[in-house]
Amino acid sequence: MRDEVGSNGHALRIEAGRPSVDEAYERVVGEFLAKTPLDRDETFAALVAKRFREGPARVCSKAIGDWIERRLVELGWTQQELADRVGVDRSAVARWTAGGTLSLGHLVLVLIEFRGEFADLPWPARRELALEAYMATLAFVRSRLEPEGPARTLDREQFWCLYHLFAEPDWERAVRSKDRARIKAEAARIATRAGASLGHAPRQVEGAEALRRLVEEWAAAWVVCLKLLPNDWAIR
Repeated sequence: MRDEVGSNGHALRIEAGRPSVDEAYERVVGEFLAKTPLDRDETFAALVAKRFREGPARVCSKAIGDWIERRLVELGWTQQELADRVGVDRSAVARWTAGGTLSLGHLVLVLIEFRGEFADLPWPARRELALEAYMATLAFVRSRLEPEGPARTLDREQFWCLYHLFAEPDWERAVRSKDRARIKAEAARIATRAGASLGHAPRQVEGAEALRRLVEEWAAAWVVCLKLLPNDWAIR
């Protein structure tokens, strides 16, 4: 956890690197889940964790491939030795070191053989891996919460808007106050924070109404993920 000073000058407690959520959302979604079969489905948490760890890692494959190559040299291993330990063909390891796609499932096995941890991966590869995993898992959770609804995915812009919305309680407080000026100011703050994370201003999620719709669509899946996923997968 870390301290930050909010726009109102009060100290805030934010989980560094992990998607957070306002207590009000957590309470409401918790009550919702208590009424669904998922709350009593012991396999659901395992499926969520499995989906999280086996998400795609395409966006950071080059950085991870370079890291694997360096570790092989440091350990004095050949590509074939790593392949044998992980249970894949040597061509798969060659593809990884060349920057080819590596699943999170195989990456976990590689980390085990290298006696490494997620934190040993190069930055920003760790951030990108976690981001991809969160987005894939959010889509999976939502499909389970709304099995009759259309399949939906979360893009990076939507994710970062939600991340910065839920990281502090100010948005929900502004909505509850029904103060339009306060809501507008919060929407601007969230857009600025999301823009900093994206590298450009949000282009699809603009204004308070767009944020309201985003929260309505994804709040339940967001809170479920927080309850079921590892605490050490930081994204910033």
